[in-house]
Amino acid sequence: LRTSVANRCIPRVEAATGKQEPSRGVKSRRDTLRETTKSLVISGLLSSALSAPERVLADEDQAPDRVPPSPIVKKVYFDVAVNEEDIGRIVIGVYNDGSQGQERFMQLAEGAGAGLDYRRSLFSFVSPDKSFIKNGGVGSITGYGSKEISLAGGKGSRELTKEVDSQKRSHDRPGIVSLVIRSPEPPPAPEKKLVAESGRLVTVEEMPKGYVEPNGSEFVITTQPVPYLDKTNLVVGEVLEGIEVISKISNLPTSKPKGKDDPFFKIGKSIGDSRAVFMATRFGRPFARVQIVDSGVLS
Repeated sequence: LRTSVANRCIPRVEAATGKQEPSRGVKSRRDTLRETTKSLVISGLLSSALSAPERVLADEDQAPDRVPPSPIVKKVYFDVAVNEEDIGRIVIGVYNDGSQGQERFMQLAEGAGAGLDYRRSLFSFVSPDKSFIKNGGVGSITGYGSKEISLAGGKGSRELTKEVDSQKRSHDRPGIVSLVIRSPEPPPAPEKKLVAESGRLVTVEEMPKGYVEPNGSEFVITTQPVPYLDKTNLVVGEVLEGIEVISKISNLPTSKPKGKDDPFFKIGKSIGDSRAVFMATRFGRPFARVQIVDSGVLS
């Protein structure tokens, strides 16, 4: 190819000068011109080849920061019933991001001990715009009985807050599954009480009755993009099968927050009144009993 290019260039040069050199035994100007042309062509090709990787690296440096799709490390399933009538199975693919929250979610789906199991847990909330449903999780993150069990991420949800703050995944589409790590609203002011301790009265602070701080076991499943959950929830996976089951749950009748905009309710909740705090926990609750009757990890 290089010789062919050089040979095609020589007649053009000779035509431009109007001269042709006769064949001689010594090195002619035609031979010199041919070698010079070959050198120029080879030099141009080498320069182009060497600069190509630099252009590729420059393009890669300017590429936007994207989250590479992580493989699914495991699949978990939830068999769901409404008022003890089976409505189907939800299969969730758990991401392989190395997250403690993802590991905790799989532990609870499989069952980690007495009381540390999603079996028999309830879907206790449907958002007012039906953008997500929430499972109430387990009552105690350390389980029940004499032997204390430790889940991934430690006791409660505080150790998982760093994973929420650094996560690159988002609630950007239907079927995203995430653990509730923070409450979407600031906690109410604690109540002060006098209690007897070692023969004397001391003042202690307790959270108002009805308020429950997230313990890192509740989880939500989205039915549409819900970006504001990125600040409170840790994404652990996505729904692979059973999106129609989630749709059935999200369309169930729920208790309506008729008094939510009432000024007395707002004041009561802000000061930690136990009645207002308890009332807030009833908003969005399905009237039907929506329960996970069986769960586990698929092989």
